[in-house]
Amino acid sequence: MARRIFVTGATGFFGRYLIPSLVAHGHSVRAATRRSVSFGDAVEVLPIGDLTQDIDWPRYVDGLDVVVHLAALAHVNVKAPEADYDSINRRAAVRLAKAASVAGARFIYISSVAAQTGPSTTEIITEHNQALPTTPYGRSKLRAEQEIAAITNKYVILRPTLTYGYGVRGNMGRIIDLALLKFAPPFASIRNQRSLLAIENMCEAVNFVQNSNAALNQLFILSDPEPVSMAEIIYLLRSGAGLNGSGLRISPVLLSMAFRSLGRRDLWMKMGENLVTSVAKLQGIGFTWKTSTSEALQKLGARYAVGGSAKPGV
Repeated sequence: MARRIFVTGATGFFGRYLIPSLVAHGHSVRAATRRSVSFGDAVEVLPIGDLTQDIDWPRYVDGLDVVVHLAALAHVNVKAPEADYDSINRRAAVRLAKAASVAGARFIYISSVAAQTGPSTTEIITEHNQALPTTPYGRSKLRAEQEIAAITNKYVILRPTLTYGYGVRGNMGRIIDLALLKFAPPFASIRNQRSLLAIENMCEAVNFVQNSNAALNQLFILSDPEPVSMAEIIYLLRSGAGLNGSGLRISPVLLSMAFRSLGRRDLWMKMGENLVTSVAKLQGIGFTWKTSTSEALQKLGARYAVGGSAKPGV
């Protein structure tokens, strides 16, 4: 069924993939951006400025069926004070959720697995685990989830894991850069397990939950079904790019010590330790994934190998 959908954060990494995907599914899209951009004639663009401003959300969402809130202050900005995360990731989200509720629109909030847990854990994470965020970003996302659930009866909350795709930045962008160097990084012995999320699966999930009655008023962890090790990530990216070699086998203990000595214990926890999520709840209501991690990482390596436009197409 074609819907009228409002998307914030349209020019961010998620938005640049999601909007073409929604259009391809036949939906009418209104995109909120901080600056004037073009997504083609099929998308109405509304420059709204900064989220901390007093935005007239009711006017923007009136008459729409679905609101997808992507815009956020990302956790990569480690210098931001907690108040800034709260202002953008909680208060702005809650104001928009209230407007969506009044308009009768379904509100899809893109949260983060950081609202659930820290950068690593030894247990398999499910929606039933106690949420224990460890960063200002994660805490702001969790508080927003809680308030959104309290003020509207037409919401869906998605907690994506580390997401990858062409043009991604942050930690995943750094991993891709390392993987595609002429000589493979020395990570062949890192056999940890991490749940990642292909951007194609992210878009597919939003398309699914915006129209699923079973998803209504639910929270879902979102990742690819199968976890991978750092060694596998490097190998798959390099394989797709036509590069040989899996890197030297250096003991993970020595690598951990090296990261600690550089003051990057946090980065090692994300690269060398475990974070595995269960997607049984989302799968249980009928969602099917568009691609596997191995297929998506190999295709991503090939995409970087040939270069091309930074503007994604889905």
